[in-house]
Amino acid sequence: MTTPVGAAYDAAASAWRDGPARLYAGLAEVLVDGLDLDGAAVLDAGAGSGVAGDAARRAGAARVVAIDLAPAILPRPPALAVAADLARLPFAHRAFDIALAAFSLGHLTDPEPVLAGLRRVAPMLAASAFAQGWTHPAKDVVEQVLAEHGYRPPGWYLAFKSGPERRIGDPDRFAALVAGAGHREVRVRRVEVATGLVEPEDLAAWRLGMAHVAPFVDRLPQSARRAVREEAARRLAGAPEVVVPVLVLTAT
Repeated sequence: MTTPVGAAYDAAASAWRDGPARLYAGLAEVLVDGLDLDGAAVLDAGAGSGVAGDAARRAGAARVVAIDLAPAILPRPPALAVAADLARLPFAHRAFDIALAAFSLGHLTDPEPVLAGLRRVAPMLAASAFAQGWTHPAKDVVEQVLAEHGYRPPGWYLAFKSGPERRIGDPDRFAALVAGAGHREVRVRRVEVATGLVEPEDLAAWRLGMAHVAPFVDRLPQSARRAVREEAARRLAGAPEVVVPVLVLTAT
């Protein structure tokens, strides 16, 4: 099951929980908003640290199972979690009432078989994606600081930014992709989410905890890691709040 992406998320697990997880937890609330999850069995597909599953439980889900290719980043017990490939779901037909895919479909080079598998195990899908073209100054600022310490984006990340993510970030293509998996009713809405992330230290932690960055930072000497965090926060003073345009898709 090991892939460059899975290995990167495994290596980033601790930094992810300390930084990006806070932003993604807020975005997960938008994904479950309006869903009838009372008593539902939910699959959190491509769960990462499990923030979408947490949101589902708060919304009334009776059972949540998280699945991700990177075992180290999965939520810890007593949460139910499975390390497995989304293209080979180890669950029975209609084992769940709904599958959640929070920002995970954009990572897939070939999402069609994964979507077909999700439809096999759950009759309903709720998925989210970043709207195409969205950015924030913290992205460039932190990557510039890292570049000054020798950082270069890994190949898997460059491929991700130029490939599947673009397809998912367009609402019409996103809807067509999911409809192609056999869902008859597909709806996509765009929501602007104010995340509350505005403090320079929080902005730096968000970007430094991302999977394409955190393994590099972790390999730096302790003094260099500290310098990177402090310089990133210094340059981010006065940066705007992170407001994310999110595409929220529901399909039955």
